[in-house]
Amino acid sequence: MPRTFDGVILIAHGARDSRWVSPFVRMREDLAEKLGTRRVALAFMDLAPPTLAEAAAELSRAGMRSVLVVPVFLSGGGHVAHDIPALVDAERTRHPEVTFEVAGALGEEREVVAGMLAAVARLAGA
Repeated sequence: MPRTFDGVILIAHGARDSRWVSPFVRMREDLAEKLGTRRVALAFMDLAPPTLAEAAAELSRAGMRSVLVVPVFLSGGGHVAHDIPALVDAERTRHPEVTFEVAGALGEEREVVAGMLAAVARLAGA
């Protein structure tokens, strides 16, 4: 059975263009509604606020003690394999009362791949 977390941080790369950020804001809102009492924060690695440090502080202040950090990336690579774990390690030091776990790239999850393929098939008229 999967572990249950009382908080989730969705982390994406980031961009200066607010149009790029909007889908992630909607994703955070939809997930927060789905998870009910669990807290969901959004963070960006670069170019857009909030940072992972800000999101982690927000969840810590709210009393979250078990936080899943989910990279909203299509696939694993340098950011997912190295950069995000390093950022999370810094938050472990800042917030020793919080247990952080880092998931793999969201785009590699079976449900996400199936959804993307279904969307492509729909777009292709299948």
